Amino acid sequence: MINTHVSTLPNGLSYHEPRSENRLEYRLISHMRVICHRWREARLVKYYRDQVVFINQYADWAKSLDAKALERHLDDFQRSARRQHLLTKDRTLLYKALALLRELCVEELGERPYDVQLLCSLAMADCHLVQLAPGEGKTLSLGLVAILFAWQGKPCHVVTANEYLAQRDAIQLQPLFRRCRLTCASLTSAGSSQENALAYEADIVYGTSSQFLADYLKDRLENNDATINRLSLTVGFLQGKSQQDLKTRGLYSVIIDEADSILIDDATTPLIISGPQPDPALQRGILAAHDIVDHLQRERDYWIDPLHRNVTYTARGEEVLDALMEALPSFWQHPERRREILQQAIQARDVFLRDHHYVIDEGKVVIVDEKTGRLMPGRSWSNGLHQAIEARAGVPLTDPNRIMARMSFQNYFKLYHRIAGASGTLQNIETEVFFNYRIHTLRIPSRIQPRRRVHPFRAFVSREARWQAVTQEVKRYHQSGRPILIGTRNIEDSERLVKALHADGMACELLNAKNYAAEAAIIAAAGESGAVTVATNMAGRGTDIKVSPAVQALGGLVVIMFEPHESARIDWQLFGRTGRQGNPGDVFPYAAADDELLRKHLPRWMRPLNRLVGLGLLNNYLLTKLIQYAQKHAERRAFRHRQRLNTFDRKTREMMSFIRRKA
Repeated sequence: MINTHVSTLPNGLSYHEPRSENRLEYRLISHMRVICHRWREARLVKYYRDQVVFINQYADWAKSLDAKALERHLDDFQRSARRQHLLTKDRTLLYKALALLRELCVEELGERPYDVQLLCSLAMADCHLVQLAPGEGKTLSLGLVAILFAWQGKPCHVVTANEYLAQRDAIQLQPLFRRCRLTCASLTSAGSSQENALAYEADIVYGTSSQFLADYLKDRLENNDATINRLSLTVGFLQGKSQQDLKTRGLYSVIIDEADSILIDDATTPLIISGPQPDPALQRGILAAHDIVDHLQRERDYWIDPLHRNVTYTARGEEVLDALMEALPSFWQHPERRREILQQAIQARDVFLRDHHYVIDEGKVVIVDEKTGRLMPGRSWSNGLHQAIEARAGVPLTDPNRIMARMSFQNYFKLYHRIAGASGTLQNIETEVFFNYRIHTLRIPSRIQPRRRVHPFRAFVSREARWQAVTQEVKRYHQSGRPILIGTRNIEDSERLVKALHADGMACELLNAKNYAAEAAIIAAAGESGAVTVATNMAGRGTDIKVSPAVQALGGLVVIMFEPHESARIDWQLFGRTGRQGNPGDVFPYAAADDELLRKHLPRWMRPLNRLVGLGLLNNYLLTKLIQYAQKHAERRAFRHRQRLNTFDRKTREMMSFIRRKA
């Protein structure tokens, strides 16, 4: 029998989190549950499609309602939702509600939801994660579910990939929400505490996962109770305190856009609330270690494990360090402390690279999210690494932070009673999603057959060889008038590519973390004839790239992936920028033998094959297989890391819990 730990849960069901020693057995059981769900997935889709037929039968009824009757029915729906009758097995009320909402979408938004969008809304109302093809209209589907949840009179949070999308979706759907007697607001990191507290008073709140979790942790800190349980937050009540003391107004239902990025990719790192704590001794040690490392040479004095970023010294490196030991303050001359601070200094020089992992903005080091290419202001690395990078970048050293509260995104989303969401890329994560959140994924067939052509990987012996091929390919398609979107993994490559294209006389737009403010305008214009756009990771960028009929006649938008990512899903998020809603398009993925993915994630026994690629002795098919293997290896490693983080977070919470003494 599996030893489990009773924990918080989605969907109002009891959730038993497996202890680490039985985690493999529990994962196998989860995998079998997912296989059974996949076996009945076609029947489940047919079940929801039949429900859409019932909704369509009420279309004429909804159109015939006058203003007074419409308001009366909205009253009935809201009253039924508050009594928990709207989402029950007897779905007649739900069919009528969605039929009426469809007509309100036409009146208020000028859009009529397609059947596939209603199908998606029905599945999410039953707390599924839905895979919907890019361009099928996830935004409106999420909005319909938000109305159904918010009518219950309890907080409804809609999580988006970034603040721009949160503001855009809230503004776009505001007329529909207002007509349904609901208020809506969006959270911003630039907003004051009072402004965000006011936003939480709305029935539907849009924001990013980081903003929601940060505000939740701040609520715990401000209420001086690190063990606030799920029930207290749900009803917005703390013993001895009024509801107004909780900024977040409680947690009940959450709807997640780009669910794979938020529930899986972002769960790799916990969110930490911290405050500055002056540490002059650390700053002196960081500066001294910075000078010492300048006397060391990589491969001669030390090696760096590319996967775990650990530093190993050679015999000559140890001799050099012994000779320079006196340069370190006495506190840092202890062997363990010396190893730690010198490793931070070496990583700051050789691992964490400017315009790749961070940028300098107004004299400060700002971290760049490697998955999305976005800036993360206010975030910092821990254990002195941030200060070591500041020393390497030549900017003033900041005070290190003291951890005040922390939580993983996995454990945070388990606090909600209802969790649903949608994404265009949920493939290969069904087991992990069910393992962590006890919810299933459902693949919805496309409304329109996609005409996107994804070509095989093109193999190159080196990155330099790929540079020349990419510029030639861009020039060829640019001359034909087709728009081109090039996706890179880091800022440095994007800027270098723009310079190379400019040198060839081609005008192009650049989108990376340094000019993210113009993101919507740049991406919206990326589908115009002859446009060339270079962008860092496209994950989570929800702005549609419109292509005219003239561009479609030429073959549509061309997407070039400069380098494969550690997850095939992120590759497909870039691929999904073209061929939307049945439009034509082409995708050309490129790869080189010295790409970071292959260097870090190919096992030792496969590395000779990669060296053969570098010699030009393997074809594109075999390189594709190497990339697929490396991506699966990276995904498995990321999964194990997330599970360790989740276990550490739970054990820390258990160790820190206590019973308060009576006064």
